[in-house]
Amino acid sequence: MRTPRTSIIMPVYNTSRTVLSAIASVQAQTDADWELIVVIDASPDDAREKIARYLSDEPDPRVKTISFEVNRGVSAARNAGLEEAVGEWIAFLDSDDTYEPTFLATLHEAAQVANTDVVSCGHKVISADGEENLRKPAELGQQAGLRAAIKMLSGSFTPFLWDKIFRARIAGGLRFSEEIHRAEDALFVLQALMNASLVSVVEEPLYRYSIDTDGLTWGRVTPVEESDKLTRLMAEATSEYRSDPKLREALTVSKVLTYLNNAQQVLVAKSSTSSEALKEIRRRISFGEAATCLKVRPVFGAAAILLKVSPSLYRALYGAYIKRRYGVSMNPN
Repeated sequence: MRTPRTSIIMPVYNTSRTVLSAIASVQAQTDADWELIVVIDASPDDAREKIARYLSDEPDPRVKTISFEVNRGVSAARNAGLEEAVGEWIAFLDSDDTYEPTFLATLHEAAQVANTDVVSCGHKVISADGEENLRKPAELGQQAGLRAAIKMLSGSFTPFLWDKIFRARIAGGLRFSEEIHRAEDALFVLQALMNASLVSVVEEPLYRYSIDTDGLTWGRVTPVEESDKLTRLMAEATSEYRSDPKLREALTVSKVLTYLNNAQQVLVAKSSTSSEALKEIRRRISFGEAATCLKVRPVFGAAAILLKVSPSLYRALYGAYIKRRYGVSMNPN
């Protein structure tokens, strides 16, 4: 069996309109040594039929498809892709996004220069109204995997799957938790960074991330109990280093960020339970944790304090921010 340089895993659910562009962006890579594993998670639209027609008209043996008869969720879809992956490296692509043509070539070149296990890049955010915004990495160059993990927990290293490539020997044996359905990628990235000896970051914006107000990030309110599970799993993943004071601080920041993200999701999504969910989230963040966050990441700490003392003001400020940054409007209720 041929071993491709990179296995790219792409779950598909309700993205009929964009999935062929995602596939085409892989086929347009200047580094052609890849396999694309497309996992169709019982998509309710005609994505399966579109993909089948596309591959029938333009056969490409590098593109493999797996089709679930019952919807199992994005974590199960990615896990199925990991089971099939045979590449030396692993990458991920969301089916409503695209790679720039030099995504693979640039990241592999960076990996080769420093012999790193994970490489991350900048990306472009395509807002709901079509505006492009550049999101640059906070820090370029190389760093130890543990340091990158601490930075990720404290919000200064991206927790995303899709702006990275992972050496298979440090990530191929990992699996996504099917207990959680938001930020499951952050947990995977954390575990991969903990396994990595060295991590590289390049500035080039090589991934195009599209805001989908109906997707998991913006269109679904995560139950607070699910955020509780995520914070517990993050702590378990780093338990080997729990005596490290910087890691403990970073875990506190991560916990605060988890509930802030949960609150922001509540404010955007339309739900009859939003008010009660927001109360539960505010209870999960203590003033002591907010103070620790204020010391490590002042903006997030201030946001946590504001959420606790004046949710109405927090709502107004956050609403203005996401409207300007992402073109997304909050739930008016």
